[in-house]
Amino acid sequence: MSKFAILLSCMHEKDKGIIQHSNIKSDCVIINQCNEESIEKINLINNRKCLWINSKERGLSKSRNMAIKYCASDICLIADNDEIFVDDIERKIIGAYDELTDADVIIFNLDNKPTKLKNKIYKLKRLEMLSVCSWQITFKRKSIIRENIKFDEKLGAGTGNGAGEENKFLLDAYDKGMKIYHYPVNIATMIENESTWFTGYDEEYFYKRGVSTRYILGIYLSSIYAVYFLILKYNEYKSNITLFKAFRAILVGILHSKLK
Repeated sequence: MSKFAILLSCMHEKDKGIIQHSNIKSDCVIINQCNEESIEKINLINNRKCLWINSKERGLSKSRNMAIKYCASDICLIADNDEIFVDDIERKIIGAYDELTDADVIIFNLDNKPTKLKNKIYKLKRLEMLSVCSWQITFKRKSIIRENIKFDEKLGAGTGNGAGEENKFLLDAYDKGMKIYHYPVNIATMIENESTWFTGYDEEYFYKRGVSTRYILGIYLSSIYAVYFLILKYNEYKSNITLFKAFRAILVGILHSKLK
């Protein structure tokens, strides 16, 4: 039977309460970016283990990569500190991989976060990787290691370049020929928490969106995607910024992006 682990990134946790708060009942690797360096092994219920790593490093992508490095399980789930996992998450995720034997990556759902993906089991197309959030992503660790797929440390919280690191991770995996499926089963609930990078829909947000999208897609596709994104998200940002200002900011980000 395959071994499963949750790879959770957090910051400045003072105790281990997040394990119970998140309802973690499987093996896990928790990367706590703080002001010290230490590694601790913790015994959980049902003979499950937690590897707790305190690190002085900063950056969400660095945290993700460290968790992958230290994980010893076959199947991994990317996670943050604002989720509550279902009791049978391990059974659901391992069961999906047993069913989809050729899958390298499987994308799941959260019960209170709508997804743009089709409500069926199917293999994702390239541009659908842009509709996936980090908390949906599971993967076979050996596939990721074999193809040297990592979270890009130029993107994500702590870089100043905005988000999108999970989308580039998936696009890199897709371009290496990995088989990426959507499996419409809920594995967790998101809870309201203060984001480390999202401060609202302002001009800075759209500028950074342009920078990261240009880096991920190139100038031509990022320009097309920017229009799609602005239309898709209009009802979410219209009370904060006009469509014109949002378009101008995202376009400036695309045209002035120096990320390479």
